[in-house]
Amino acid sequence: MRRLSRLLLPALLGCVALPAIANEADADASTASSAATIIVTAQRDRDRLADIAGTLIFAGKLGDVALLGDLPPVSGRNLRVALADIPGILVSEVSNGSWASLSYRGLGEPHESWNLLTLQDAVPAVPDMYSYPAAYFIPPLELVDRVEFIRGAAGLLYGPQPGGAINYAMKGPRREKGAEIVGRVTLGSWDARQGLASVAVSDGRLAADAYVQYAAGNGPRRTNSDNDQLTTRLRGHVLGDDLTLTLALDYYQGKFGEPGGLTEARMAADRRDVSTARDRLRIERFSPSLGLDWQAGDNTHVTGRLWYSRFERESWRQAGGGFGQVTPDANVLIRQLQTFDTAALDLRLRRDFGSSAQHSLTLGVLGHTSSAPVFVDKGSSNSDFVGTAGAIARATRTGDTAAVFGEVKLGFGDVQIVPGFRLERLRQRVTETLDLGTGSATGGPPGGANGTLGNRRNIDTVALWGVGMTWDASEDLRLVANASRGFKPRLYNDGVTFQSGIDAAGEFDASYAFTVEAGVQAQPAPPLRIDASLFRVTFEDQVGFLAGPLPASPPFGAVGAGGARRQNVGSMRNQGLDLAVRLDLLGPDGLGTAKDTLRLSANLQLLDATFTRGAAAGFTPQYAPGHLLRATLAHIGKDGSRASLTFTSVGDQQGADNNVADFFLPGYTLLDAGIELPIGEGFAVGAGINNILDERYAARVRPGGGGGFDPGLPRNVFVSLSVRR
Repeated sequence: MRRLSRLLLPALLGCVALPAIANEADADASTASSAATIIVTAQRDRDRLADIAGTLIFAGKLGDVALLGDLPPVSGRNLRVALADIPGILVSEVSNGSWASLSYRGLGEPHESWNLLTLQDAVPAVPDMYSYPAAYFIPPLELVDRVEFIRGAAGLLYGPQPGGAINYAMKGPRREKGAEIVGRVTLGSWDARQGLASVAVSDGRLAADAYVQYAAGNGPRRTNSDNDQLTTRLRGHVLGDDLTLTLALDYYQGKFGEPGGLTEARMAADRRDVSTARDRLRIERFSPSLGLDWQAGDNTHVTGRLWYSRFERESWRQAGGGFGQVTPDANVLIRQLQTFDTAALDLRLRRDFGSSAQHSLTLGVLGHTSSAPVFVDKGSSNSDFVGTAGAIARATRTGDTAAVFGEVKLGFGDVQIVPGFRLERLRQRVTETLDLGTGSATGGPPGGANGTLGNRRNIDTVALWGVGMTWDASEDLRLVANASRGFKPRLYNDGVTFQSGIDAAGEFDASYAFTVEAGVQAQPAPPLRIDASLFRVTFEDQVGFLAGPLPASPPFGAVGAGGARRQNVGSMRNQGLDLAVRLDLLGPDGLGTAKDTLRLSANLQLLDATFTRGAAAGFTPQYAPGHLLRATLAHIGKDGSRASLTFTSVGDQQGADNNVADFFLPGYTLLDAGIELPIGEGFAVGAGINNILDERYAARVRPGGGGGFDPGLPRNVFVSLSVRR
């Protein structure tokens, strides 16, 4: 593979810098499809938010759109490349790719993207959007048309998470008559292999599409870093002139080895080393959904989405592990199974009014319910995956939410003012029916009682609000401002922990965010576009963790080095600058007359974050780097060829809210490159190199047993062959 990477690198860089000879036929035109979306249905610029999209109003909000069709197909789950055009999104990379770990503007730990709302085609793709919003599912990036992001609390009409809403808008449905079949095979480092097949058919009124993707590999670590994933989707569409109806069935199963974290010294000695040779994780998701988009009249639009999801998260962890240390092989396995049954209905109505229909009102309601029991069992050996030695813990968890929300867009010539509100009533209950210690690390029955059984019940009635404004000072200059209040509910696992080395407070308070942002969108010349904004976020009662060693203090016990205490750590103030620039160096809108496009896009976030009060007062919040810089040089060929070179620079980060040195993450710089070239008859070949400079880095660190630094992927390569018919 090293020899292959040396051969691929100059070819990739050359293809990015030198656009191919243009072809009059645009290969993409044959698809004639438009992706289901929560954002872009009326186009201003395709990679900017529309003022109105269906029943949604985006005037007065700042957000971003990453067009994956402008890049070569992104291999695997490389969100660092896929999200490079979204300023401020921090990708805390998981080496075995088992979930997405994202955060925004330093608003909390990125682990499993708890502070963002993750959606696929406007449907939450998480176990529970309120009480367990973990991003265990990532759709095949080769089939994602674009990724849409609403910043921070401005996303309050799409869910409660204070970090914003991120939507993977998939390709389709096919609207022209005919059929299309796409296949792709990808091979890469560490025995990575991936097969993808998709089909789309339509007669103009009825359409259907489906895909299946299988991916597997041994992973970057020496052992227990493997993955085995199956992702499928089947959709049927009714495509009327004024009405679109879509029924979708999604299924995903992923099985992953979990090689564990390393201490800083062990990572420096061998970044492919392993701490937990037997830990495993299984994720399974089944989710049917029904979507309605209806233009009910000249000035009335209705959307509805009904969905159900069944998530299973099953893990096996060896007992008695320590931070970054090798877990003794004799230790027994602890099996934990969490199941999530969730159902929801979302209905929205938009009505335009005024003498020229310059004003718009949107109203919506959401009903959401979930049930999520937990089962923890102890194995009788290091190979007992059933848990035959006995039950350790049992808990029932339920949640119900009703929400009503609305916005009004008031248009006064070049100025639009958009006030909005969201009212939620959330009821949660977490009841422990069994809580025993894990007993002997090497065998025997479960241990003695582990304190009083928990019984938490809370009802929250929360009123949120926001107001935005846009002013089109000229055709090429727009000013946008927004002030919004967001809410992060208490999670199911607030107060209940099943991980060794982690202590949790018995009671947690919900967190609230208030964001103020003002920006400018300018296009001083056709090839150049500039977006810039200043922001300030206050986040009250943030839930995080303080790293050990920590003394015992009621209601907490003592925490040793490498462990952590999870609690409300305080209130933070984060402020900074977002800047994004796009320049077409060559192309129809560029400096030359070439038919192909050579585009440079870059974005920078400068962030000043600190805790102002609480247990972490004076410290820097975890995962709040002072700078986050990304740039992509992309060649977009009219013949369907694509090439890209992506640069990423992340500043120093703290891995614990009390800035313990053992959790410090040094900054790093990475280069990634990819290319795909058509070779005729519908075939195309692709290749790529990730981490070209073979940077040694870690983008995440976790406390407790099995925790430690998760090394970033060493240099790795892939090749692909695809066909479209």
